[in-house]
Amino acid sequence: MLSIVKKINRLLSELLVWMPIDGDDRKFRTSKYDPKECWLQMNDFPDEPLWTLNFKGEVKDIVDTPTLWKINYRSK
Repeated sequence: MLSIVKKINRLLSELLVWMPIDGDDRKFRTSKYDPKECWLQMNDFPDEPLWTLNFKGEVKDIVDTPTLWKINYRSK
């Protein structure tokens, strides 16, 4: 389990571009990882952390978006 936690933390310092998942404006995927194993979810901020990162069954709440990440929001 410790290796999975290290891997999820490593994602915070990777250059990742996140795109909205079709049909869900609150979930994002990156082309670097399988979207069934890795996705980013936007939460109900400020009642919850802004983001939850899901990676291979592990979750990590994130308040500030890492500087190396680019999140492409769906245009309306």
